[in-house]
Amino acid sequence: MSLKNDYPIVSIIIPIYNVEKYLSLCIESIIEQTYSNLEIILINDGSPDNSSNIINNYASKDKRIKSIHINNKGVSAARNLGLDIATGEYIVFVDADDYLSIDFVSYMLDIFNKTQCDFAMSKNCFKVPGDKIQIKNDNVIKISSHEASTLLMYPDVVDIGCWNKMFSTRFLLKNKIKFPENFYMGEGLNFIILAAQQSKCVGVGNKKVYYYRKDNMTSATTVLNVKKYINALYAIDNIEKNSTIVSSEFKKALMLHKYLTIFATIRAILIKNKKNEFSIEYNEYMFFLRKNMFRILAERISLRKKTIVFLYCLNPVLASKITKLLNKLK
Repeated sequence: MSLKNDYPIVSIIIPIYNVEKYLSLCIESIIEQTYSNLEIILINDGSPDNSSNIINNYASKDKRIKSIHINNKGVSAARNLGLDIATGEYIVFVDADDYLSIDFVSYMLDIFNKTQCDFAMSKNCFKVPGDKIQIKNDNVIKISSHEASTLLMYPDVVDIGCWNKMFSTRFLLKNKIKFPENFYMGEGLNFIILAAQQSKCVGVGNKKVYYYRKDNMTSATTVLNVKKYINALYAIDNIEKNSTIVSSEFKKALMLHKYLTIFATIRAILIKNKKNEFSIEYNEYMFFLRKNMFRILAERISLRKKTIVFLYCLNPVLASKITKLLNKLK
């Protein structure tokens, strides 16, 4: 079964802020895709570094590239602008400090081909630096909206960002799916859960075709920031409030995700010595952590994570000192 036409345009949206060190590699990995019918939308979100000149230079050399400059409004607003101006039949989001395998687009289109779903994704990606092992056996399957929502909600099962995925533009427009601009953590999770819930099905592969950078010390997911974690909790509450999935499995996944985010918030409060500043939140979160400890320890998370959670419930201050020490010894 073929796609709507042989060579549909794929719009790739890249929000850019303070990533000049990584930006050229990201853009070149897109330019060099084996599938060439692309619309490359580079959105400079008021970045104070040299990103503006970099994207202008690439746009002058490749007619597929649109170089957009806006005042800093945040990653969600930048991605939503990309959605508004995209003309492709399919949408891809890439973080500007990451990069793609040359067959990323063709692989995702192949998943659409095989499944005829609204939304395609891979369960795996390369973690940069160090990860060079490709998945040996790729088995593309089609799963229901309920199964996809639950899969994406479970932490540590698949990558929860909007990247490493491809979406039907018509599907996104029809269901008015956009990024919530009041969240700066968890906005991607809100987007993909909403997309999964609205989809008729989701096509899932296993091959690694996306390079996710873990060594950018300035990225939102790397910098330890208590307010960002609290914002992420609001984003999870928003998913719970607006969810159309009523199954116990999805609720269990959402509970686990919330619990581990609360744990991460407590850890950040202690490591950053912010207990006095966030005393109300700290006490509320510790009560939640201890109240639900045994319920969470029975869930499918790693033994290492279970041990750390248990230590924090017993003595959070001592546990934070131990984890600090262990991180220094890595």
